[in-house]
Amino acid sequence: MTTVVTGGAGFVGMNLVEALLKRGEDVVLCDGGALPPAAERALKPYGKALSVLRGNVLDPQFLQKVFSGRRHANVAHCAAVTSSPQREAREPAAIMEVNLNGTVRVLEAARQHGARRVVYVGSSSLFGESLFRLKSVHEESPVFPETVYAITKHAAERLCGRLRELWQIDVACVRLGTVIGPWERNTGARDRYGTHSQLVDLAVRGETAILTPREIRRDWLYAKDAAAGIIALLEAKSPQHLTYNLSSGVEWETPVMKWCAALEAAFAGFHYHVAAAGETPNVSYTDQDRCLLRNRTRELCNNAGLNHPQGNASWQTRFDWDLSAPTSSRPGLPSRIFPRCGRVRMSS
Repeated sequence: MTTVVTGGAGFVGMNLVEALLKRGEDVVLCDGGALPPAAERALKPYGKALSVLRGNVLDPQFLQKVFSGRRHANVAHCAAVTSSPQREAREPAAIMEVNLNGTVRVLEAARQHGARRVVYVGSSSLFGESLFRLKSVHEESPVFPETVYAITKHAAERLCGRLRELWQIDVACVRLGTVIGPWERNTGARDRYGTHSQLVDLAVRGETAILTPREIRRDWLYAKDAAAGIIALLEAKSPQHLTYNLSSGVEWETPVMKWCAALEAAFAGFHYHVAAAGETPNVSYTDQDRCLLRNRTRELCNNAGLNHPQGNASWQTRFDWDLSAPTSSRPGLPSRIFPRCGRVRMSS
């Protein structure tokens, strides 16, 4: 089976590409940006199983090249602009162009070339205020997207549903929770840099992390588990729904402090403390507390022989990811920079 991955050089895309290649599948990685050297090294052993095509999802000619000769392929549409408030104020039309029209272009090309299934990789941010007011959200919970990014992700999801009906194509949408793990980097399309990756950069430089007085509440989703969930949806025989939430569905207990402790043990010179009165933190969180994301992906994962993050015992040790995708501030890192950081206890 061949899988086309748009946005394949991005955070989630790279984890998905790796997971597919490890399963012995052929992958077409499409992205507007070049692969970083670390990614080229990591993917080199897969040889001809991987095709890397650089171009824009808004370009019909590029998409024709991507899909040419690849009928009945699976498609994971990960390409998007993950925008900050500053970018949203500066260039809302450009964000909408990629996140909305780019999705339509990919669906058109997939339809024309007889793709087996398209999985649109969306975001739980579309729930908006529901994430902050409810104890948990499920797929049918009310959505109140507020940011330009969240609005476009919701609109693109609805476009997928409408075009699935009109064109009779196989499309499903996954809504990712807050993803952490390897391959997060500044690609020019991702403005929000995750808390855990910020801490890694400080650790590599031997600097001190100054944390906010309290941690935010999140059901963090390990990037490799996100990839497994997407694969499960790609391979499902006949998904019964348009939308699927994907997150751990559990609340981590002080995960950032435990992550800091693991980094401090691994990197000489790195230390951390909570900001004292009048002291400015140098580590930011994405926003405020969010409720748990309930999901119906467990059955899909079980049917595909994949581990589901919710309730999976190995999930408790997922903070041991390897930094195989160093940014420019992480020169010369070995493929694994530290061992497992111990069991992280969770409360439901």
